[in-house]
Amino acid sequence: MASQRFVAVLGALAILVLLSGCIAFSPPASDESESDEIELDEPEPAALFNSTFVYGDDLEDVSGEMTIEITGGDETVSETVRVHERPYVDYYEEVLETTESDQDGAIFASNASGAWWYYPKSSLAQHHEADEPFESEAVRSDRAEMAEMQLEWYDLEYLGTEMIADRETHAVDVDLKEEAVADGVSVLIGSTEYVYALETIEAPDELNIVEQTVWVDDEYDYPLKERMVFENTDGERYEMTERFETVSFNDGLEDETFEFEPPENATVESR
Repeated sequence: MASQRFVAVLGALAILVLLSGCIAFSPPASDESESDEIELDEPEPAALFNSTFVYGDDLEDVSGEMTIEITGGDETVSETVRVHERPYVDYYEEVLETTESDQDGAIFASNASGAWWYYPKSSLAQHHEADEPFESEAVRSDRAEMAEMQLEWYDLEYLGTEMIADRETHAVDVDLKEEAVADGVSVLIGSTEYVYALETIEAPDELNIVEQTVWVDDEYDYPLKERMVFENTDGERYEMTERFETVSFNDGLEDETFEFEPPENATVESR
């Protein structure tokens, strides 16, 4: 298990809203891989920022393996996960390898009807049932609106191009402005939207985002790598990175990919 320091960080990140209402948790990913610079037409940083919310129109589904890493002090938590996604409602993730034994084999499955979390080590299955089915177009519209609203909260800088999972990507640096933010600070990491409710009109003192970079696929406008650095009031820093090591698009994923049925011996709880 992670130390209390890591538990505190993960706890601060655990107020999650995925798919405009379905609650989810997705861990973070590994950053230690070399990438080659490539030549592509330079996009607008605002368009890359928008791509963390709304993907390319040609994107039907995504599959791949992702490495995830959290570091802080002298501790590191890492995982390798298999991911399937069909924007903007269907998502499936299975932990293949992890430094946290209780997370070994853990599954998260989300579709229009709700979401499942399953932890085979403890035979625990948690279920969230949507009050009404999620609709992909409605979620897409909400995310587009959110991107437009939040654009003014950040300073953006285009950083250039890199190869991620043998794909051409554009990197953009995203820095939270110090000015007042009335409604909260929301940051997308992969498929998960981490939402920080603010009591005041300034960024939270407890855990500030001090660095953030996103690498967006050139063809499908989909984030293939993301890195964030948080800092608490004591100056301690925690880095989270997730990166696709392999990825494929438009494989024709079926509805069954995103369904989950807990084993008969599992303890089932509502969430």
